[in-house]
Amino acid sequence: MPYKNLEERRKKYKENKDEINRKRREYSKNPKVRKRKSISYKKWRVDNLEKAKKITNDSVNKYRANKKKLVFDHYGRKCVCCGEENEGFLTIDHIKGNGTNHRKEIGNHIEIWLVKNNFPEGFQTLCFNCNWGKYNNGGICPHKDKKNL
Repeated sequence: MPYKNLEERRKKYKENKDEINRKRREYSKNPKVRKRKSISYKKWRVDNLEKAKKITNDSVNKYRANKKKLVFDHYGRKCVCCGEENEGFLTIDHIKGNGTNHRKEIGNHIEIWLVKNNFPEGFQTLCFNCNWGKYNNGGICPHKDKKNL
């Protein structure tokens, strides 16, 4: 090891981080290296299946949570109908309805679709109660029915 201790190694990395990472990326593009890494990764995954599944699940959950955060940052963090702010109760609603057909078309993770499509118009934040009430009440939330009476 060319370094006297771990602190020296970390200091050197910190000073040359961009150059070191550039070289790593270039090295990783080499087809021989990619093939060797692929074989090694597949072998490790077979040998450590439970650990690999946990890592994958954690990674996917973190990715989805990040996308959900971006979506609520854009569309709002409270129900536009009743004002509920607890994120555990919030969901994204198709303003004009037709969410079932849209989900069949894009899959179940609308937050990923919304981010990839630059947060299109026609969506809003509702709590699950208002969203379900709107669905069962012909497109109008029961809260709004009471307000109009």
